[in-house]
This record gives sequence, structure tokens and C-alpha cells, in this order.
Amino acid sequence: MIYTVTLNPSMDFFVDLEELVIGELNRMSNDYKVPGGKGINISRVLRQLGMPSVATGFIGGYTGQFIEDWLEREDIQRGFIHVDDDSRINVKLLKQEETVINAKGPNVSVMEYQEFLYYMSRVEEGDTVIMSGSLPPTITEEVYDRVISICNANKARFIMDVYPQEMVKLLDKGPMLIVADHEMIEKMLGVEIKNPSDLHKYAKIILDQGVDYLISPVEGRGSILFTKDKAYHGLRITGEYVNSEGVREAMIAGFIATYIRLSDPVEAYRVAIACGAATAFTRDMAKRPEIEEMIEKVEINKIDSSTDIF
Repeated sequence: MIYTVTLNPSMDFFVDLEELVIGELNRMSNDYKVPGGKGINISRVLRQLGMPSVATGFIGGYTGQFIEDWLEREDIQRGFIHVDDDSRINVKLLKQEETVINAKGPNVSVMEYQEFLYYMSRVEEGDTVIMSGSLPPTITEEVYDRVISICNANKARFIMDVYPQEMVKLLDKGPMLIVADHEMIEKMLGVEIKNPSDLHKYAKIILDQGVDYLISPVEGRGSILFTKDKAYHGLRITGEYVNSEGVREAMIAGFIATYIRLSDPVEAYRVAIACGAATAFTRDMAKRPEIEEMIEKVEINKIDSSTDIF
């Protein structure tokens, strides 16, 4: 089973504005609400790929109920820990550029935190745990070490999609996959990437610390999959990009769903690219027909450190 862990999920409130004028009355031209949170996004794409998962984390109040109801309609299993405070509401203003206002999230008690850890102790050999997103105010980074320890003790795979300052501390724990662009790699390692040779060099450092696979998006040029001894460039798929939210999570979902079935990292990368592009071309997380359409457009080439893809 795949467990997606979203410790601080949200109701995401998207607002279309013709123009945002500070200090004046602004009227929406359109709005919609969807469940938010990186792990939840991953579960939603996994469902489209026919791969079951259990979405867990902390939720509460009417916003938490909104999240549960939505996932139930999409036939996604839930194992959330219910808290007293409401789950957060994030506001996404859409005009020429996206403006995002993220709330801090609910307070989680010690008992609720312990209940979550007890719930996670059910993972078994062969399971995959995907932890992603931000932390509620009362939860510290210790939670990553605790969950990773559970995974290692129970022989489960894990994937981390967290902030660079947290990710760098987890590289030697053996995550199966991370998705990190140039900026994130620079922040993790305290370096500057100026050319493809630099990217290959620092990708190798990350992999040598214990990561199995690294996908690195390259702005405007697609992305690169790094394995222990090879690198592959997935070309950018052209189209009208309307959504930057959820692209990373869609790629993680596509990769793990395919890898579990085929144990082929290149084919998993192909589906990851399709899921990411399909999500970028729509307002919400990609649906199966959109993903299948994108798979036909994916082009992957084997590269080395001398290949100029910048």
C-alpha cells in the first residue's frame, strides 16, 4: 500500500481576478475550491492511474470535512487523525501571475501527534510512505525522523518532498526519490549551479548520500532523471501552462505508480513527465485521459554531463 502523508492539508480557494487593486474593492470573475496539500495531490493522481493509496495526516473542522468528502467522492481511502482546530484555507489569486496566501494550519496536541505515529506503525514491508508539504505550527521536524524510523524498521520505502533545509538532513536516510530543481539543490548543498556539468556533479553527491532517484526540473527545458549511473533528459512538452500548483506531486505520483508495477525507472519517468505536464495544462490535478494524451508526447534522451540542456 502507498501512504501519502499530508500533515497540514488545506481547502484551496482559487480566485480569478481581472485586476488586483490594493486598497480597493475587487470582484471575482470566477472561483473554485479543491482539497489542498502535496500528499493529497499525490493520492488524487495515483487514483487516476489506478493505484490505491491511503491519505493520512491531520484534519479538523468543516474544512477538514470538505477534504474528506472530496476524497470520498474520488474513492480515495483516508486515515486522517482528527484535531480540534479547523484545517487551513489557502487563497490562490489568479491573474497574470499567481499570488498565494497560505494559512498556518491547526494546532496539533501531543495526544493527536502520538495517535498519528501509532497509525503509521501499521506500514509493512513493501509499502511506500510519501511525506510532503508543510508542518502544522505545533509539529517539529522530528516527525520526519520518527516516520522514517518506522519505515526502516518495517522495511517500507519512503519518499520525501519537503523544504530544502529539511531535505538535506534526510538524504542519508535512504529516500527512494526526491524531486529538486536547481534552486532547491543549491539550497540543500550550499552551492551554485552554472552549467550542466555542475548539475551532474551535485546530483551525484545527492545520490551517493543514499537517494535512489533524483528528478531535477530545468526551467523551460523539461527535466532530468538521475539514477546511480545514468542520466535521462525528458524534453519539455509544449502547451498552454495554466497551473504551477501540483506539478511536482503529479510527477511523484506518476513515477511511484509506474515503478511499483514495472521496476523500470525510465518508464516511471515517462509517466511522471506525462502526469506533470497534464497537471500544468489544467486548473486541477490531471485526470487519466489527460495523462494518457500526454504520454504519447513524451520524449526522453540519454545524456551525460557534456550535454547542454540549459
